[in-house]
Amino acid sequence: MKTLKTSKTLIVATISLLSLPAMAGYGTVSEGWGFVQDDWQVVCDNTRTCRAAGYASEASIDTPASILFTALPKVALPKAKIQFISEVPLDDLKRVELWLNNKNYGLLQPNKEDSLLYDLSAKQTQALLDHARVATKIVVRADDNQWQVSDKGMSAVLLKLDDVQGRVGTSIALVSKSNPNRQRPKAALPKPIIKKALTYSAKDNKTLTPSKLAYFQKNIDKWVDINAEQLIGSKDVMGDCELINPKTETYQRMSEYGSTMLDWEFIPVDDSYTLAAHTCWLGAYNSSNGYWLINNAKPSKPMLITTAGNDYFDGEISATHKDRGIGDCWNHTAWTWNGETFAKSEESSTGMCRGFAGGAWNLPTYMSQVIKNDAKAQ
Repeated sequence: MKTLKTSKTLIVATISLLSLPAMAGYGTVSEGWGFVQDDWQVVCDNTRTCRAAGYASEASIDTPASILFTALPKVALPKAKIQFISEVPLDDLKRVELWLNNKNYGLLQPNKEDSLLYDLSAKQTQALLDHARVATKIVVRADDNQWQVSDKGMSAVLLKLDDVQGRVGTSIALVSKSNPNRQRPKAALPKPIIKKALTYSAKDNKTLTPSKLAYFQKNIDKWVDINAEQLIGSKDVMGDCELINPKTETYQRMSEYGSTMLDWEFIPVDDSYTLAAHTCWLGAYNSSNGYWLINNAKPSKPMLITTAGNDYFDGEISATHKDRGIGDCWNHTAWTWNGETFAKSEESSTGMCRGFAGGAWNLPTYMSQVIKNDAKAQ
């Protein structure tokens, strides 16, 4: 049986931070779901902002609830928000309160920007952090309704956050102030700047000339190494783009249906560059395309951008996939045209699969500042 390669291999490991107690968890904070321990996760982006989220346990998935801490580098107290799914309209809930170990910590305030969220005050946030290293029953109560967020994994995840941002042993540590292995808090990093270059827009409806199209169609299977193991895999490992090669079993099964999805598509980016796109794989609820950038003047060496894309539109390649079929967790990546290549401009997930339609949060691992150019390509 072949095994599927993914960009976020999750390996269960024992993590040891400095001389802190060992904790079992998996994942890397800067990839995919980040570092995960039980019902909590922490994801950090390339600016060193970290987001830690906790969820209702799997056993309580019918009453979804989640807390999000957003911790900026060198800022002592993170911002905290909570959300839950209620059968009762939120507008009809009179008193929404935070309870920790059966003690009332006061009303939660509706978020001013998103009516589905509630904000924790500074005192409530600090109280929750103070409970992180002891067994804590975290409950949101509203009239006769209640939702519980699991505390399993909270301490380990916040400890990982302390380590990543250099908080361990400092006054701004979330859970490790007393640790003797004092770190130096790390400063925030700037977002990379991408100057989006001019492209043909969808309204231009640009196509290749018949002669250039025929030339590309005739030679693309030579220019792209469709026999590369990365693309077609091996006996034991699935490739990233098996539908690109007529010799693969995957391609042959699909061709029995006469699928037009096995054809190459050529998309003019501007006067000098073209995208070659090909379906790479199809699943029950996901699919992906490969995108290669062709320099029209030197077309014989296309540059692979990604084999995980879904769409190209007005200078951006995007990839959006469900992490499971019911759609309560997603991941997204985008690449933006800068005049020379498609540079990665964002990457994120919506967190763990815990019953929120469309996912619970936006947890980026990569962010950038895209400076748009609204003119048209010539």
